[in-house]
Amino acid sequence: MHILEDPSELSARARDFLSRTARREYPPRFGLPIELWRVRDRTGKLVPAPMDLIIRCEGFAQRFGGLRYEVRRSRVVHGERYETSRGWEFDHLGPRTAAWQDPGGGWYFEWTGERVAKPCRDLIHTDGTVGTDIDGGSPYLRIAPSLLHLIESHALMDAVATWTPWPVDCLAVSALELLDGLVVVPEASWGSSRWRLSDTVAVMDYDSWDHENPHRRTLVWSRAEAGHRQVQALLDGSRSVTRATR
Repeated sequence: MHILEDPSELSARARDFLSRTARREYPPRFGLPIELWRVRDRTGKLVPAPMDLIIRCEGFAQRFGGLRYEVRRSRVVHGERYETSRGWEFDHLGPRTAAWQDPGGGWYFEWTGERVAKPCRDLIHTDGTVGTDIDGGSPYLRIAPSLLHLIESHALMDAVATWTPWPVDCLAVSALELLDGLVVVPEASWGSSRWRLSDTVAVMDYDSWDHENPHRRTLVWSRAEAGHRQVQALLDGSRSVTRATR
């Protein structure tokens, strides 16, 4: 059953997000029986698609195919609040769907994903994970444990887009650990991306996939006077420590 017909595996937050923003369109069909789908193995040889790849691709189409939504994001850029909205499309590419054999085991196929100009492909693995290759030729890189985790993270990103974003590049991650009341949101978090949330503050830290400068990035939002005061106090304390060590 499609996710919009049965979103019971999602949190109340994600269900509300989909009910407010999502719609379903019908993606292109394969144009030929999927049993005739042919893909290239790791040697480059054209072979019939293996059954686990067919099952994963068909399952994706049945559960998520045609899903559309917009994710709002807010952050501080050069001292100014900046808000964007980016569309996501949950489609395989019909008869043009490309797939690759993973040297580590299994297969992965391309789907539309985020509708932005990008040098990478959005991918889904036969193990259920969501991934990418950074430059169109890199090995499969896992970015989320499942599409449900990805939707949960998008729901949180959209929810806090109306909150106040903070320029936290000057804050050490260790300083952010001092914020009171933050609880990890497990359904929207995984090893390379973690959400922590209280009633008035949200923190997301995630890996940057820059091969030349890999690092962890952190985003912070607050709402209501209590949240603003909490983050401001942390910023003020961080600046005091910086001045004292000069």
